[in-house]
Amino acid sequence: MSPLNSSHTPQLVTSEGEIIPDGWTLLDDEDTTGVDGPYVLGFDRALRELDGLNGHYGVRVNPADDVRLLLPFIEKITLIEVAFPGYRDGRGYSTARILREEGYTGAIRAVGDVLRDQLFHMLRCGFNEFLVKDSDPAGAIAAAKTRFTTFYQGAADANRPAWALRHNA
Repeated sequence: MSPLNSSHTPQLVTSEGEIIPDGWTLLDDEDTTGVDGPYVLGFDRALRELDGLNGHYGVRVNPADDVRLLLPFIEKITLIEVAFPGYRDGRGYSTARILREEGYTGAIRAVGDVLRDQLFHMLRCGFNEFLVKDSDPAGAIAAAKTRFTTFYQGAADANRPAWALRHNA
């Protein structure tokens, strides 16, 4: 049996299984210093400042945040980090699906308590980057992608549910 996922240092991995460096810096709401490179704003700060900013930014969304409030600024947002403060809190799945259904095509990154067992469902909801706690993040993505081949419900991905396949709908 492998060690618990939570004992590993989180690594950033894409939905294609590529381990990538994290070039983003999270700014707290009080930080007024300039930052070299891309930065992620907290949700409240993003709502206050995105209208007056030029360029592309990231936004950290917590479970209680209404992601629909970001839609007027979506063209300025390159990355949306969806926080999972605990593996039992699944509100982030809805956040990702809402973003994809509203046409957001940028990166949606799962951060926080992200475990191997969640990756399959996160992929279906529209996440494409994961800060995952696993000894083999690329292997975890590959396993998640092949976990099931038939689905009972539609999702943000392109997989059709079983009833649609049977009835050619």
